[in-house]
Amino acid sequence: MGEEWTGLVFMVICQVLGGTFIAISWIPQVLQAIKGKTAHQVDLKPLSLLFVGTLLVEFYSAFLALQGEAVTLFVTNTIQLIVVTILISIVFWAVPADQPAGVSTKEKRISRTS
Repeated sequence: MGEEWTGLVFMVICQVLGGTFIAISWIPQVLQAIKGKTAHQVDLKPLSLLFVGTLLVEFYSAFLALQGEAVTLFVTNTIQLIVVTILISIVFWAVPADQPAGVSTKEKRISRTS
């Protein structure tokens, strides 16, 4: 029983660290988008796929958590879903409707002064 418990603790630690690292990896991009009030460099295609994938895993982890299993997966996945949702919201908030997503504000400023 001791080895089984040790393996379970190891898996929980891996889940918590992995989920935390994934969520933390998005924070600099979120802060940059908030601080600069621009998210033109963010490509919505892979971000949308990440959101859908995270949402599907969230449904699965909620199902497991309701059964009393994989609660750490639910918690860390929820944090990741919140961070990705914030980033997608910033992209929609920062990109004006009349400006194409591929055109950055920096390129516009450079082209006006040239």
